[in-house]
Amino acid sequence: MKYFGATHKGKSRENNEDCYHAETDLFIVADGMGGHKAGEVASRLSIKYFLKSFNDNIGNKVRISSKSIKKLIIDSISSANEEVFKESITNAGCYGMGTTFTACYILENTANIIHVGDSRTYLYRYNDLQLITSDHTFVGEMFSRGEITYEETFDHPKRNYLTNVLGVSDEITPDYHDVKVFAGDRLILCTDGLNSMLRDDLILKITKKASNPEDSVNDLIKHANKLGGKDNISVIVIDF
Repeated sequence: MKYFGATHKGKSRENNEDCYHAETDLFIVADGMGGHKAGEVASRLSIKYFLKSFNDNIGNKVRISSKSIKKLIIDSISSANEEVFKESITNAGCYGMGTTFTACYILENTANIIHVGDSRTYLYRYNDLQLITSDHTFVGEMFSRGEITYEETFDHPKRNYLTNVLGVSDEITPDYHDVKVFAGDRLILCTDGLNSMLRDDLILKITKKASNPEDSVNDLIKHANKLGGKDNISVIVIDF
């Protein structure tokens, strides 16, 4: 397994409110929101406290099963949510902050994915690109119900209205996916600064051309900026 991650503030934002983690078998992207740099705080703290909970608990496991890893990941995102929410209500400068959060833990041949918000995980396999996660947005839910087409989600006036965010409440309801991965597969984790600029067919085209994770990440970020770079961009690519 090979991987690479990077983040870029884009061409329109003064600050980078994204944060990412890519190390060994655990990969995370988070896209913070909130005024006066609070988004930066939310994304950074979410990863910090997720890692603390995850590492503290995984160290106590003699053997990790698929069932126990699901509980561990859900417990870890719940712990991160509690800590970010606590900071938002005790620190006046952070009031109302939150963050998207998408994490992937690779255990043997399974990608265990936990997800809140509109950051994404794609699976590239056999020259095809599949979106694994669902956008927790007003428009994303309309698409899931079949009320609008996928193409219509890109230009809908409410496309940025998030319906599920880490840190804005004392409880959280994440999505969980377990996906079998095989030799030749590629996983892409990204914040919406990528997919808001690039349609999936262009992400696929760029992914096909890149021979390794580093080239793939750099090319995707370069194209997102070339087409406007209206938001912070974070991308992690994992090759199997």
